[in-house]
Amino acid sequence: MKSIVIVGGSSGIGLAVAQNLLSEQTQITNISRTPCAVTGVTNITADVADIFELHAAVNAVEQIDALIYCAAESLAAPTEYAKNSDVKHMFDVNIIGATECIKAAMPKLTESDNPHVVLLSSSGGIAPIPFDGFYSATKAGLFALAAAVRTENPKIKCTAVAVPATQTEFSFKRKIYSDCGEYNANLKAASDALIKMEQTGYSAEYVAKRIAAVIDKKNPPPKVTVGTKNKLMLFAYNMLPWRLKLYALRKMYNIK
Repeated sequence: MKSIVIVGGSSGIGLAVAQNLLSEQTQITNISRTPCAVTGVTNITADVADIFELHAAVNAVEQIDALIYCAAESLAAPTEYAKNSDVKHMFDVNIIGATECIKAAMPKLTESDNPHVVLLSSSGGIAPIPFDGFYSATKAGLFALAAAVRTENPKIKCTAVAVPATQTEFSFKRKIYSDCGEYNANLKAASDALIKMEQTGYSAEYVAKRIAAVIDKKNPPPKVTVGTKNKLMLFAYNMLPWRLKLYALRKMYNIK
């Protein structure tokens, strides 16, 4: 039986992944602060921002054939106004947590015949999100982390997934700063535009099925982009010179 650990499987895309992967041939363990409500999923309570809790949770799983890191936080704030405590916590959740999970799971992953690690990155890690730059930085880091792990240990099929704008409650859990002086109008415009993109974007079910497909492959690439529209958008973005890239981002997020 394949043993899959999902970190952050209690809601959003992580929950949809658990629903898609659970079968008679798989054992799913969810690690998060709140339990996954899917019947048959084993829950271990841990705060991913707490390294000791996270390592203890991963170590409690006897067998690990696949690790899927879905935990994430987002923060909408002008760079100069963002509190260090908020930025640090987001980095702890989005990228340090992913790194520590891989470190803790590595001994058991290496015992698997075909081990996989999937890190949920974002299209924002390629085309940065204005006023969500710290989030974009963490997601860009996951692409580099996946490539590094694959280079260091080719047996571990580590893949970072460029997740597109997706319809989940994540849109409404984002901390949005206020009272940011001259940035207020553009901050609100960009935040509203991002929420609209997400809530009119792909379904969590669609994204989860693509993540499940990565787990099924014997040798997936280190980077996978979900959604045809998302692929075309990122391809076009990457082809632009930097001046046009920045112009396109300002237009996309209604920044004056």
